[in-house]
Amino acid sequence: MNTHDVLAYSIATEAVRRLRAGAPPWNGIFSSQGYITSSRAWPVPDFVLVDTVNALSVGVEFKPPQQSKREYVTGLGQAISYARDFHYGLLVVPTVADDGYGIADHLTSVLLEPAMSGLPVGLLAYDPATLSPTNPFFDERHFFSARLSAPSELAPLDSSFYAKWREISPEELFAYISFAYDEARTPSATARNIRDRAFDKLWSKIQAKELHHWAGGIRTYEDTQKNKTAVFKNYRNFAYHLGWSESDGALTKNGLEALHVGSLYGPNSRPFLDSIALSALTDGKHLILFNAITEYQDSLAVIDNEQVWLDGLEIFLENKGLLKRNPARGLAATKNSARQFLKAEKQFWKKLELIIPRGLNQSRVFHPGRGIIFNWARITSLLQKNT
Repeated sequence: MNTHDVLAYSIATEAVRRLRAGAPPWNGIFSSQGYITSSRAWPVPDFVLVDTVNALSVGVEFKPPQQSKREYVTGLGQAISYARDFHYGLLVVPTVADDGYGIADHLTSVLLEPAMSGLPVGLLAYDPATLSPTNPFFDERHFFSARLSAPSELAPLDSSFYAKWREISPEELFAYISFAYDEARTPSATARNIRDRAFDKLWSKIQAKELHHWAGGIRTYEDTQKNKTAVFKNYRNFAYHLGWSESDGALTKNGLEALHVGSLYGPNSRPFLDSIALSALTDGKHLILFNAITEYQDSLAVIDNEQVWLDGLEIFLENKGLLKRNPARGLAATKNSARQFLKAEKQFWKKLELIIPRGLNQSRVFHPGRGIIFNWARITSLLQKNT
């Protein structure tokens, strides 16, 4: 399992709980309404805590147990750098480093130095012997000094903490990153960025009926500006949220590795599908979502109706701070509306064999009495490739 992300998000949900409860010292700066999301723009914190009332953002760097002192000191530098792109930077470290040194005390003393006074950076410390998803306790060793002015330019925030997939086939995704690679090496124009030019080429290929959707048929979109704008958003966001591209479309190291796999084996090959699945689980934070869904399912006595299950799951995720609070959406959920929360994601997970479907034609993913059954053997196998 990706222990780093699992532990980081357990700390995240506990921080949201304290903020919403109005617990000190959180209530000195923040309102009682907040949630967790991501920002995949550089410098890419582990997660972002957002105060929805005061419109404040906190870029958080989580450092796992059993790391060297140097790693934790580096984390302090990362948290300080977050204060340039977010209202506050926050570092989360264990009380001791891998050699038993009291690293949390050391870093707290650094932040208490006169030269650091007024710095909008905080430090949380946890006990590495007891930290777990079910015991995410931490101490606020050093809290933020209230910021007098916002950063000149705030980092963009994602609409959710996990990568959202919308009707993009492996063949189309491979074509998009291929065009992005070409545009970085030999630009077809000087105007606009790599991302925009790569999508123009992809759109032309779709209009020429040369690409296929995941079911194997020809991909067709009517050639209108409205359609192009909507589809463009899906492609650019998904590649970006998988960690395969920068915001301007330039491929990252992971994107280049995925391009190599797709070039070698083909975009519909098992290795390329594995690349998508692994990136979705890790950089795309789907593993965090899987753990939250499992926690929700384990709390239920009865799991019979899929829509009731979905509505309850959405409320559960909102209550944990993993979805932005939306009173209208919550009210609709309690009225058992026919909204299709996670509809696209369920199909995505099925296609990548991350969940186990049911029925003669394997068309359904909800199992009455059990909910979603995750394919933990495949998930674990994928994650082991990343170690």
